[in-house]
Amino acid sequence: MNFFILNKHQPNEENVVFASKIIYDLLEDEKHIDELFEQFADEQLITLNLNIERVLYLSLTLLFSFDLIILKNNLVKRKQNDN
Repeated sequence: MNFFILNKHQPNEENVVFASKIIYDLLEDEKHIDELFEQFADEQLITLNLNIERVLYLSLTLLFSFDLIILKNNLVKRKQNDN
């Protein structure tokens, strides 16, 4: 199931679903949250600030609620599919 089929109507830093898709794509291997957020900022050519970090934490919450990621000791990784 593709959880990210939605139109982008807001800027990247305001769109939780779009940010979730980018974060999920960046999670090829296990990463620290700070490293992941820095990579997101580099990919989107933006500067991290409190508002963007808030959206990124909401994005992680969304991915976690869909059971797509695992969070452990500030490390994030994709959950392995059992297919």
